[in-house]
Amino acid sequence: MLDTNELTTILTDSLSQALETMAFMVAMPMEDELPEPENSLQATMQFQGPQSGRLEMTAPVEWVEMFAANVMGIEPDDPDTEEKSVDAFKELLNTICGVLLPRLAEDPADIFNVTIPQSQAFTTLEQWQQYVAQDDVNILEVDFHPVAIRMIME
Repeated sequence: MLDTNELTTILTDSLSQALETMAFMVAMPMEDELPEPENSLQATMQFQGPQSGRLEMTAPVEWVEMFAANVMGIEPDDPDTEEKSVDAFKELLNTICGVLLPRLAEDPADIFNVTIPQSQAFTTLEQWQQYVAQDDVNILEVDFHPVAIRMIME
């Protein structure tokens, strides 16, 4: 079993790799305090196998829409911007999980089962603050926005 520092490194590296591959975005450690979002989106998915747990990612809606525009070429006046942005965000979490799970495997033949990513809107600043205040949440800066991620092992 990996220790907390190793899990954190694998998690943040997986996020960075997925962002660079999908959207040419770079995730960096938080150096400056960034504005906290009033509206954010959380995506969650479960995984089971040699190691089991849950992966969560939360980001400002503004950043989610920017990410989706980079990945899917969505125009701001597209009537389906919100739905497409949520789908792109869930796909990012799915991609992170795809990068992450082989690194958690004990053997190359290990198989993991994953759930379909689910999303939930955070509509208040307090929801964001409560989420990021948890000890196991890692916050990275991506294009001047905070992106929070955590993995809960069972």
